[in-house]
Amino acid sequence: MSFSANPQGGPIFSIKMAMGSATENPLHTHPNGQLIMTQYGPVTLQTDQGYWMVPPLCAVWVPVGIRHRARAANKALIHFLYIQPGLDQLPDHCCTLDISPMVREMIIHLSDLKADYELGSQTHRLALVLLETLNQMPTRQLHVPVPEDKVLQTLAQSMLKQPDSRPTMADWAKELAMSERTLARHMLKHTGMSFGRWRQQFMMMLALQKLGSGMSVKSTARELGYTSISAFITVFKSILGDTPSRYLSQTQSS
Repeated sequence: MSFSANPQGGPIFSIKMAMGSATENPLHTHPNGQLIMTQYGPVTLQTDQGYWMVPPLCAVWVPVGIRHRARAANKALIHFLYIQPGLDQLPDHCCTLDISPMVREMIIHLSDLKADYELGSQTHRLALVLLETLNQMPTRQLHVPVPEDKVLQTLAQSMLKQPDSRPTMADWAKELAMSERTLARHMLKHTGMSFGRWRQQFMMMLALQKLGSGMSVKSTARELGYTSISAFITVFKSILGDTPSRYLSQTQSS
């Protein structure tokens, strides 16, 4: 299925789409809420406020009116669940949801059914059960906030261009002509994270893109400036809940 910013269907419907690095997916909004789940292949989501990671057994919720775009480093199969405004009890901001195996399979099954179904039909009843269960799923903190702030944009652009460079917060404070304390307060105010935590989240977002493109764990660790593979694996597991190899085995299985 080709990209569409406004697909049509019932009050709750799901479509699937094969994506890759060449897929055209501009920043856009939807009149419905949208849940983004990957069946296989690492995916990241970009909004005006930052980046969101979409690991296995998780999905990213995008409320109505939030500009966003999904990016896949390599071949990926993504499921988009659309929900009419007012039907869900999900947050009014982007967030990552833990997805139970049952919810995951229901979304996959719904993607294989007709999107424009009759109200009261079996598909409609399935969609309502899915939504009721989805409303109970817990949230996880798996995003990299990058608001439209000069300091954050400078840091983000530098890390994108030279991810293997590891300047300290003291180095950055000097570069930005501010004290370390001021920079620390600025980071906390605009991201809700410490400088170290924010950089770790950013590095893992880049790691997902590189691993998804076929790069080895060793090469990914090296390109991101980690002094050892074990250090990279430790950070990866602390944020994404699994080792890179196990994570990849989950994203590559349907």
